[in-house]
Amino acid sequence: MISFTNVSLTYQRGPGVFNIDFKIDHGELVFLVGPSGAGKSTIFRLIYAELLPDEGQVEVNGFLTHKIRRRHIPTLRRTLGLIFQNFRLLSDRNAYDNVALPLHIMGLPRREIRERTYSVLDDVGLSDRAHHYPRELSGGEQQRVAIARAIVKNPAIILADEPTGNLDAGTAMEILDLLTFLALENHSTVVVATHDYNLTSGEHGRVIEISEGCLLE
Repeated sequence: MISFTNVSLTYQRGPGVFNIDFKIDHGELVFLVGPSGAGKSTIFRLIYAELLPDEGQVEVNGFLTHKIRRRHIPTLRRTLGLIFQNFRLLSDRNAYDNVALPLHIMGLPRREIRERTYSVLDDVGLSDRAHHYPRELSGGEQQRVAIARAIVKNPAIILADEPTGNLDAGTAMEILDLLTFLALENHSTVVVATHDYNLTSGEHGRVIEISEGCLLE
């Protein structure tokens, strides 16, 4: 669950994000839509506690970010799966190693890491590409690896920040279908930030529009 209650933030690189008040329930698929610079990424940074609000309250999976101790922020972030526009894969590691990395950081047993990594690679349709490096994968395949890495630790919430921004239209819809599947079939909470209003047409889920730091449902 994500809850913004009367949140305001003066942000140095823009006009600021003001008067944000909304709630996203468990299992929802939500599209956060608005032009570049509207504040979508800022909202994500507030969710994973990279930024803290000047006023108001942000609650994420039971954590109140304005009260959270610094040492507990990694615990909060382990409940989140993050997907970015530029994939952020390690170029010197193959798909399997990129996906397995969060599990190694969590200190899970090697056997469990292997089972969970191959399972999610199969879920995103890349079981036959596990030992290929990012340079050997298409843009859509790289984003599928990034999605697999985000979901391998079974996060309560998946945040996808412009996940289709570097992809052609056909591949973008495939990625969107995969994220929709995660929300509807796996009952994950999925929040997709995008500037492309066309991606939300005909899709399940709720659309929240942001314009100049204000939210319009």
